[in-house]
Amino acid sequence: MNDYIDLIIGANFEKLTEVEKIIAQYFLDQKPALGIQELSKKLNVSNSSITRFCKKIGLSNYKELVYLYKNSVSSVDKELVESSLGYINLNYGLIIKAACERLSISEIKKAAMLIQGSRIIHFWGLGYNAFAGEDFKFKFSRLGKVVNIIKDKQSINMAAHSVQSGDLVVISTLSGNSQSMIEAVNVLKTKKVNVVLITANNATELKDFATVVCVTSAMDKRDTGIISPQIPVLLTIDAIYSEILTMYHEDILKSWVKSEQILKEEKWMKDYE
Repeated sequence: MNDYIDLIIGANFEKLTEVEKIIAQYFLDQKPALGIQELSKKLNVSNSSITRFCKKIGLSNYKELVYLYKNSVSSVDKELVESSLGYINLNYGLIIKAACERLSISEIKKAAMLIQGSRIIHFWGLGYNAFAGEDFKFKFSRLGKVVNIIKDKQSINMAAHSVQSGDLVVISTLSGNSQSMIEAVNVLKTKKVNVVLITANNATELKDFATVVCVTSAMDKRDTGIISPQIPVLLTIDAIYSEILTMYHEDILKSWVKSEQILKEEKWMKDYE
């Protein structure tokens, strides 16, 4: 089986049109590789539909698809493609590509400005979203921010009542379907609190309460327990952090250098002990 083509088609199958799914199925069924004109006649689809299909699954053109289709299993790269390393390489690439396609640079910039303008930040996340919160705290604490990670339903509900005007709340929920999170964010409506939402669900109710919405990639078919599910959140955090470094370079650099010195001193003390 042509594992590489099967994986990239499978990862993008849900966003294909009905015509594109016909083209996809041809390759999933391991039919002979044909020229674009021959395939067009055989499937009764247009050349442009085939080209759009190639771009939809992340390839440049039909020639690239045919090349990969013919060679990915039989070539010297077969061992890599079928190995655990090849699997990780492919799926991380797909997640990053999807995140870059979905994330809005204007929303990333807005999130960066809100974070940079806030000193106290409350990071709300359940499960693996809370793991990403630790990375958020490490990055932004080094820039002088006070970051509180709140990672269980009861604590989030209590925190919603204690958040002060002027604080910033960052909510991370890829599914966007947590009822407890929706109830907690409802409490913030009466307060002058900005909310940055990181989610993969563009239809979540939480959007109605957010100042900024960063829509990132979803794990969907890749969520098999092998790929760390917090990766799309981490990608979004990295994008916001990178934007802050770009926008506020000089001030940020001073804070970063100072935090780096502190970290080195702590390491020296541990080594000394």
